[in-house]
Amino acid sequence: MRLELELICPTALGRQAGAYAVVSDADDRVLLVRAGNGRFYLPGGRIEPFETPEEALRREILEECGWSARITRRLGAAAQPILGGAVLLDASYWRAELVDLLHEEPEHLMLWTPRSEAASRLHRAGDAKAILGGMVPRDGLGKTFHK
Repeated sequence: MRLELELICPTALGRQAGAYAVVSDADDRVLLVRAGNGRFYLPGGRIEPFETPEEALRREILEECGWSARITRRLGAAAQPILGGAVLLDASYWRAELVDLLHEEPEHLMLWTPRSEAASRLHRAGDAKAILGGMVPRDGLGKTFHK
């Protein structure tokens, strides 16, 4: 007989998967978006159950910035608490390029920031690590992956 137990822990974190882009221009400025709360983030967001990380990232860049995007390569991943520690964000980071402006009313303010200044503006440590080149190629579970 197999006994299955459900572990209930009031301090357990919810989990959410997200995909985020490092977009830079010819002057080595990095694209940041300012959310309604006034904080700066890399473009991106939640991965819906029916999406791949790349699909989610293209959708999020379109919603947040108004641009279509080309996802060029995966940079790595980071797990970090968000929403006051209530949720653990499994974030994957990708290099991306803006392709075409599709609408001029994005959800967020876009700010092209010199890479040297961008890390200090970002709210999440994983975002800052991604733009500074400190990502270790890992999946969301901390396992190293090979290209």
